[in-house]
Amino acid sequence: MVKNANGFIDVEYFYYHILKKSTYIARQYCNVSDIPTNQEMDGASAVQTAAGWHIRPLNEFFLFASDDPNRRITPIYLGQDIVRGIPVDKWQTCIVDKPNYRTVRRVWTFAQRGVQTPVGVVGDLAYPVQAVISASVDFPNGTQALEVDEVFNVLSYKPYIVETSVQLAPPKGVFCKTGEGQDLISLSDAHISWSNRFSVRVEASTSLSVQRQGFHIRYDSGRDGSSRRLRYDYQPPGSEDFTTVIHDYGNELTYTIDRRVGSCKIDAGVQIDDVNPGSNPIAFFIKNEAMFLYSPPEKAWEFNGLRACRGNAIVCTVLTMQKDSFPPMVESDIGEATGDSWGATNIEYAWSMRSPFSRPMFNRSKQFDYPVSLYLRMFRLNNPEAGFSPQNIRTENIEYEFFEMNHERHPQDFDVSICYRSLNYEYLHLVFTLNVNRGDVIDGNHIDRRELEGYVHFTLMNHTGVQFSRITDLEIDHERVSNDVTVFFTLLGRTPKPGSPSGFADEITAQEGHDRLRTAINNGQYTFSFRMRNNSTVQFNAATNSLKSSKHYVSTHSAGRRNTVETYSSGAQALAIILGLIIGIVVGAIIAAVVRIVRKEPMPDMPTSIRNPLPSINFHSKKSSPAAASTSNA
Repeated sequence: MVKNANGFIDVEYFYYHILKKSTYIARQYCNVSDIPTNQEMDGASAVQTAAGWHIRPLNEFFLFASDDPNRRITPIYLGQDIVRGIPVDKWQTCIVDKPNYRTVRRVWTFAQRGVQTPVGVVGDLAYPVQAVISASVDFPNGTQALEVDEVFNVLSYKPYIVETSVQLAPPKGVFCKTGEGQDLISLSDAHISWSNRFSVRVEASTSLSVQRQGFHIRYDSGRDGSSRRLRYDYQPPGSEDFTTVIHDYGNELTYTIDRRVGSCKIDAGVQIDDVNPGSNPIAFFIKNEAMFLYSPPEKAWEFNGLRACRGNAIVCTVLTMQKDSFPPMVESDIGEATGDSWGATNIEYAWSMRSPFSRPMFNRSKQFDYPVSLYLRMFRLNNPEAGFSPQNIRTENIEYEFFEMNHERHPQDFDVSICYRSLNYEYLHLVFTLNVNRGDVIDGNHIDRRELEGYVHFTLMNHTGVQFSRITDLEIDHERVSNDVTVFFTLLGRTPKPGSPSGFADEITAQEGHDRLRTAINNGQYTFSFRMRNNSTVQFNAATNSLKSSKHYVSTHSAGRRNTVETYSSGAQALAIILGLIIGIVVGAIIAAVVRIVRKEPMPDMPTSIRNPLPSINFHSKKSSPAAASTSNA
């Protein structure tokens, strides 16, 4: 039942099987009260049936008519009339409340048969138009009082059951605490659970800001859950640099990487300080990742049915819980906790199915496998002594919307080698060769390259004796002209351990892992069989003495086109320019001479300096003496 009073919309939900009524005040807060039973003057009160407490039939719910001998109501026909321009039939019922000397009179009007309405022509089913409810009080001393209580104008009436349960969904983000006996469930009871590994893009919005903040989550629970890893990529508020935060639960470490400058900070533990959720919703999600992702509260969720979500594009199943005294309040300006907390926070999850009509896996139930939104509504009383009222409540909202959910994961998603490089920790870039007994498989369509890469990763971990996370940058390359497979990878040094005397965990070094792998390769111990998609088997064997540093690796096969690069000195370039100018002048003169010869034009007289630029030079006689020169001049 929806009530609109002065713009405040209240919604009432009746749960007759537990005799509870939830009233959603202004569609934001919930108040739970008891449903009365067997009240003759209250049509919403419950009645006893063989199956238990139940809602009354519609005629009784509106106190119009009842055939039950224990609560008989007989309407009286008053005739015809015109109400709001509609021809109607008028009916009257009276119910006497003897203990209170009160008589309630109801006059109902129904559209006459044959009248055209928005849902069609009125036929056998009644179409209500208006109800006028008045009451009179007759006291024993003869005093009478008359009052008109309510006038109901029925503006939209659909004489059929609602199409879907979506129309009965409670308001968003409101949890109703009905007290003891409330049927609360776990997310797994509703077939909702996060995958053991996934990647999803998230957009966060708050009631304090119109700007949406985006981040990306990558998650891997590990083989047994003990090596859980989480990665967040986001742009902190007010920053132009992208940041990556990796939580390594197996080693209890947090890596904070600045992607622009390549710097890295390593902290012990996976917890961060409390933050203001309104100003920093991303850090708030990271702070509470356990509750939101891999360890949600058990037996704390109220199932609220189905609701249209994301612009009515999809239908989601909705579950809501309430966490009291959460979260702690933090001053956004200084980032310090105030010592106080919000009164409570309603947390609502909305999940959908990627393929609603697909069949579930064998011996498994259908899962809600696609998260749509996580909605939080925090509220507290401004003045606890003033009690509950909409004017005395402060609220803030956060919504996380999930997009592009997928279950593919790559070991490089949690690569921390950039931290080893920036902090000058030990690491080795290595390469070795695998021989394949069949040359037609590596580039064929019967091999799963990702599965092969994962298999090689685990074999490297076993032969080096290091943790899975210490092998990164794994790349498998095949040159088509041979059956050899080249494996590149980075072997990281010991795991950091802030606060310890050495700063590292008690593990073998990268060099020791390298030596173990070299021994295994040279002794023929690095060998394994790999099953193809067509169920055939391929044998891989590491080539003896092939392990070396990747900077010393040179491909033995030419797989590309040979290029020749020529360079010239600055002097050679200047000489080429001068020679080009001289050649241009000579060629120009020859062309001009040819043109004159063709036209039979005489050649121009050349200046003496050009005809004989050196007239005083004789290459066949010696220079005359000064005396001879003076005699001849005389």
